Amino acid sequence: MSCKIFNLGETVNSKGTRLFLGEDSCNRNIQTYHDPKYPWILDFAEEMRAIGNWSKNEIDLSKEKKDFESLDEAGKHIYESGLKFAITLDSCAGRAPLQLFNNGGISNNPEWELYITNHQNNELLHSESYTEMVRALYNNVDEFVENIIDDEHIQRRATSILAGFDWATSVFDRMDANAAVLSYSLADSKPFPEVTERMVKEAVYKSAVILNMFEGIRFFCTFVTNWSFSEQPEKLMAGSSNIFKLIARDEMIHLDVFQRVIKMLNTDESEGFTDVAKDLEDEVYEMYATGYKEEMEWIEYLFSKGSPLIGMNEAILKQYMDYIFAIRLTNIGLDPKRLGLELSDNPLPWTDNYLDSTNVKSAPQEIESVNYVAAIDLSKDEEFSMEDL
Repeated sequence: MSCKIFNLGETVNSKGTRLFLGEDSCNRNIQTYHDPKYPWILDFAEEMRAIGNWSKNEIDLSKEKKDFESLDEAGKHIYESGLKFAITLDSCAGRAPLQLFNNGGISNNPEWELYITNHQNNELLHSESYTEMVRALYNNVDEFVENIIDDEHIQRRATSILAGFDWATSVFDRMDANAAVLSYSLADSKPFPEVTERMVKEAVYKSAVILNMFEGIRFFCTFVTNWSFSEQPEKLMAGSSNIFKLIARDEMIHLDVFQRVIKMLNTDESEGFTDVAKDLEDEVYEMYATGYKEEMEWIEYLFSKGSPLIGMNEAILKQYMDYIFAIRLTNIGLDPKRLGLELSDNPLPWTDNYLDSTNVKSAPQEIESVNYVAAIDLSKDEEFSMEDL
């Protein structure tokens, strides 16, 4: 499959094709937004540009080092471990969206190109912000970064995430119909002989699921433990907490988009993925089960030295993550009972204040808009719009 950046030879009707892997998805020319096929994608892109237009320099980090040095060994371990893994995740997220979802031949939809490019730029801002957090705490940034790569706990937790991305990338990189693929299957690590249309569809669908877990689950242990520091009577690590508020607000938009994408691929036969979604259902449950196991093990590691935080410990965070997993499964049409989970009330209701855009201090140029709260339940809305969130 040979795709052009711009095809001068013919008019491309991007509205007449699917979001992903449509009949003409490798054919692109004029980008227009006056009559979008997926207006909800444009809505999300506008919301992201409105509330995601913040700067890494607008948060005061001047007191972070003093606060950090006041922490005991357990507190430093919780803070550092969360920060290290967040840096690892966003180093992936700053590359994955365009590589996976705007690869030549995956989509020629203009509103999707607009959204996914802004999504990735958003993730790069997060990585820049983490750098400022590290610089505020440590004299040797390079040494801190090297310790991330060498951390066996981070490597173990990241392995399944990266395996999914690597598998999908290996498929997309070899989309020519007759290309031999010397890669592996997520299920059994056996080579597969060639890339087929079905295989590419599976890669697209699994990538959407992985990013949904990425945005809606994998960051949340770091978010909640970090915010717990600022909930203490001393209001510790307030600068970091404010940065994580802004990052979490952005991630909720990304999550909402991919929840909508997955639900559409699951139910809209015209998109050409309903059979793929049905056939992969058991594997998707297994992906969530693996993620659940890894998150529980990570929580045990976070609190392995104890907890100096009032109102936050291993048992409480595990209960919160049960709540998060149940919502995430429900919102893409899956049953949390398959993982032994039930929908429940938020055991840490104060966290909603950090995930509500109206409670985040904004720069003067920012536009406040929709409230993105972790507990949004899309399962009851077959057709939802930005106004429903």
